[in-house]
Amino acid sequence: FNCGPGLKTPGITIPRGDIEVEYGNPLEIYCILNPKFVAETGRNASQLEFSTLGSLVNPKLVDVVNETTIRLYDSKPAPSSSMYYCKLRADPERGLNVSSVCLNTVSVGFKPQEVKNFSCISRNWENLTCTWDPPKNYVKTTYKLNYHLGTNTRMRYACPKTTETKENFCLWDQRTSVVYRQPYETYTFKLYGNNTFGKISQEIVFHHYANVVPSKATNLTILDKTTNSALIEWAIVFPMQNFPPGVIQKVEYLSQYDKIDNWQTVNTSHLSIKNSIYKLNITGLKYANTAYDIRVFMRSAANLPGEEKWSLPATITVKTKDAIPGAPPKTDIGSFEVTADLYTRDVYLYWQQIPKYMYNGENFGYKVVYVLENGVPKNITPHEITKTYAVFKKVSFNSYRFAIASENKKGISAQSSEIFVPAHSESFPEPISFTKIAFKNSIYELSWKPPQKSNQIVNYTIFWCDNKMDRPFQCTGYLNWTKVSHKETIKNITVPEDILYQFAISANSDTGSSGMVWASCTVIRDRGVGKMKSFWINRIGARFIELGWKLECSDRIGVVTGFRIYYCPIIEPRNMDCKGGELLNTTILGDYNTIHGNITDLKPYTTYKVAILVLTKNGGQGQPSDYQFNTTLEASPDMPPENVEVSQITNTTMLVSWKRPTSMNGVLRYYNIYYNNEVQKFEGSEFQGTDINSATITSLSSFTNYSVSVSACTTSCSLKSPPVYVQTDIGAPGLMDAPTVKFNNFSIVLFWKAPKFTAGHLDYYQVKVQQSDDKMNDSISIYNSTDNEKQINIDDCKTEPLPRTYRVSVRAVNFDKNNDSLAGPWSDSGEGSCYVTGPSKVVLAIIWVFVLLVLSLIIVFSSKRIWRRCKEMQNVEVTLPPGLASTCEKEKVQEYHVQMHWPNKPQRVEIEHKSQNSADQELLLQKKKNSLREGVMDQSIVGEGDGDSSGCSSGHESVSSSIISGTHISTDSGTEADKRTCSPDTIFSTTDATLSSLRQHMLSKSNSENDVSGNNWVKSEPYVMLGGQAGPILTPQDDQFFGYCRVGESPTKQASSGYVSLPPTSSYLQNPLPSNNGYVSHPPCWEGISDSAAVNVTTPTASKGYVMAGDINPTTTSSYVRLGWEKPNSTAQPPPPAYNDYVPHRQCDFNL
Repeated sequence: FNCGPGLKTPGITIPRGDIEVEYGNPLEIYCILNPKFVAETGRNASQLEFSTLGSLVNPKLVDVVNETTIRLYDSKPAPSSSMYYCKLRADPERGLNVSSVCLNTVSVGFKPQEVKNFSCISRNWENLTCTWDPPKNYVKTTYKLNYHLGTNTRMRYACPKTTETKENFCLWDQRTSVVYRQPYETYTFKLYGNNTFGKISQEIVFHHYANVVPSKATNLTILDKTTNSALIEWAIVFPMQNFPPGVIQKVEYLSQYDKIDNWQTVNTSHLSIKNSIYKLNITGLKYANTAYDIRVFMRSAANLPGEEKWSLPATITVKTKDAIPGAPPKTDIGSFEVTADLYTRDVYLYWQQIPKYMYNGENFGYKVVYVLENGVPKNITPHEITKTYAVFKKVSFNSYRFAIASENKKGISAQSSEIFVPAHSESFPEPISFTKIAFKNSIYELSWKPPQKSNQIVNYTIFWCDNKMDRPFQCTGYLNWTKVSHKETIKNITVPEDILYQFAISANSDTGSSGMVWASCTVIRDRGVGKMKSFWINRIGARFIELGWKLECSDRIGVVTGFRIYYCPIIEPRNMDCKGGELLNTTILGDYNTIHGNITDLKPYTTYKVAILVLTKNGGQGQPSDYQFNTTLEASPDMPPENVEVSQITNTTMLVSWKRPTSMNGVLRYYNIYYNNEVQKFEGSEFQGTDINSATITSLSSFTNYSVSVSACTTSCSLKSPPVYVQTDIGAPGLMDAPTVKFNNFSIVLFWKAPKFTAGHLDYYQVKVQQSDDKMNDSISIYNSTDNEKQINIDDCKTEPLPRTYRVSVRAVNFDKNNDSLAGPWSDSGEGSCYVTGPSKVVLAIIWVFVLLVLSLIIVFSSKRIWRRCKEMQNVEVTLPPGLASTCEKEKVQEYHVQMHWPNKPQRVEIEHKSQNSADQELLLQKKKNSLREGVMDQSIVGEGDGDSSGCSSGHESVSSSIISGTHISTDSGTEADKRTCSPDTIFSTTDATLSSLRQHMLSKSNSENDVSGNNWVKSEPYVMLGGQAGPILTPQDDQFFGYCRVGESPTKQASSGYVSLPPTSSYLQNPLPSNNGYVSHPPCWEGISDSAAVNVTTPTASKGYVMAGDINPTTTSSYVRLGWEKPNSTAQPPPPAYNDYVPHRQCDFNL
């Protein structure tokens, strides 16, 4: 007994679920309660009911079957689809609400019926779309469509699956599962309908080719155009070129001046229906320089008559070429007006504008092409020319003939129109009393009187011009006219539109015309003095309004005696009735020439309504005008604020209260509160909506009398209220000037002036004394005084030798009404000092420190000068005479050996020399030698440029230190070399760092390219050749970069001289080095210096650091140690020059 899955209900309905009933059959539903529910709750079928569409089902259709069941029975329900509910009624006595039992959806419908509006369209012969409208049925009905071709009914093609999801729609194209079959002219469709009550099939024969709609033409272009034709071209979109029946073309055009639906159709019957590209020359275009919209349609040639299915239009706009205007303006014999004075006259020429479609070009206008004065051409131009008239001012009284033509950018019209203005003496009399009376339906009655001399009048011309305003404004619209007989004096004219028109008349003869006479105003038929329409407000003030008006011309008949103005203030903008119910009035006496008047004694900032009417003779009056509304300007309030009171007075503030003025005469902007010579503004936004207002005035002066007034301000301020006098309370006195401080017999005498701002009675003064000494010890004392002076004893000044500074400040003190002290601010300090004679200990200590500091600076400066002088004397370079220099003896260290091609492991070598010098020389040299050996045994490192570290202790110590000084050797690369020694004493004493530097600065290949353990020599390493050992193998390119020393061979001249010889030139750079020469390689410091520069060194000088080291003329076989000497040739060499017997001390410094 559940109504549905998952639902717990007290009963069910039978049948269950949705119910479908065919129209004409009965509807029967049972609602059954669960017997268990009935037993438990005591509720039964009598409490069941059916409802649908928000209301109970007619009780006549419901029966109680038994205690648990009711039945709904409708013999013929109407077609519908609705929900039926079975419910238990509420039981208020038992506190039970309405509860649902079950529900059913009931659909009453029909068997499937034939569809309506079945149609199929093929778009551009690329697809086929079929749609239909099924008849309304409340029972779900489905339709399926298929077709067969020709007589083969067995092969049917269904609607593609991709379109089945859309109801009442089917589409075939080349991409659908069932493709579109283009070549077949006829389709036979069959539509199947199906629902619960039955099935139906409907067969429809479809003419395929008759329902193909081409796409709109493409590539529509303008090939050429003239003033009245346009050549166009367009193409058909693929695949319509191959459409078997062919395609019919339709071309239409519409000019910018035609009505919107007035399309003109071009004859296209001569065009083929099988082309893919079409050309068409559209001729007979009426207007030059005019935009034409052109559109091209296409349809299938197989369309049935009356069922043409045209494509969407392809559109293009073309503007025809311009031409001269198509016509001149149209004129009449009397289309001119003349106004004259005593000597000249002004001539107005009027014409009828040509239609815009005849402009034929840009910059269109009108031009007076020539003027004849008494028949003679006159070169005058109009003072003003518009599209409707031209004005010639100050012309003579002679006759004139004017020719007027149209012109544009292309030129002037082929023809012109003429206006003849007769001479003043021959002017024709004008019609009299020309009047126009307006009737309904755009009908005007025009009347006039003939002139006195009317026998020559042939006819009259009546002109009318549509214009925005009546005379005296000039006609700027379209001018038209008609002729009437000379016998007529009244004419009715019906104008096309109900707008304002100006009218004029001229009297014409055979030879000339009087010119135009304009009607000055319009009279409304069947109306006396009407209500005034032209009525406005000229000016407004705070207490007046000035009105202006203009009488209608029908009222200007000499009967106006005055004007009455009605006015009153309104209640509010939403209630326009008069405040107080009384309508006031004032009368302005005058006639029809009176055009303004004033209303006075008005209330400021008040909205009034105003109307006016005309007073005529015999007590008559016209209708009052429509009311005008305006508000007078703001003004100052009539009265100042009332009930001004001052309360809550303190020594700096007071509270001012007042009552708002009863008549503000505007928007309250602010209040001004005046107190003595001060004024303070309070914005009105703070007091909106209140009658009693108050404000606090601050920053007042204490113990001061004030006169307080208040004014209220709109655009201007009211008068001040009567003053209220008050006095502020006692306050703290103001700032005093610094006191005067004097010392008299170890006491301070102080004087001061009372403060400018007393703020009370100045009950007493306070004096603050602050004393301080040079030890920054401060003490403060405060004294009271009722006078303006004070003497204070300072006994400490007698006993304390240190000076003391005294800073004294004063302030005034008042007692307020509560007897509380109110002290003012302390004044600036007055200063004075108490001190004894003679300097203090601190001053003496400072003086001694300063003296000692000066002496220390003098001693340090003098010591530094002496030290520098000694250093300069130590570094003096001495050049010894020949023969006094000692030979070099050096103990080689392991790190200094160069890895060369040795037969055994490198070892330390000590070179001994046998001397043939004198005893004194030998003694000096021996002492030097011993000192050198001690330095080697102690592993002293020499070469950092410090002479004291060489280990020498002989008499030549200064010389040795100079020679030992390290030298920077520069290669071509600009890299700084390590320092090394090169003196006779220590020529081979080189540190590891020096050798490392030399190795780094050699021009060589990397060690990986030359094995030091073999016969190949590593270019980057210096070498030593001893005795007869085989030397390194050098190429001509290698040997030119190295200096060398020969060691261990006895010279021919002196066997043991131990001299060191240096070459003066760099000629060795150009000669090859023998492989067994026994020299020590050394990188030349002067590499790159020219020979000519070297030759200039002729004598040794102390500044160049040379030391004589041996025989002046050594031979090639002597046992000299040669540094950087040129290699011997295979033949005997000439002896070196005399200057080569010197050892350069600082080889990198001499200027070669």
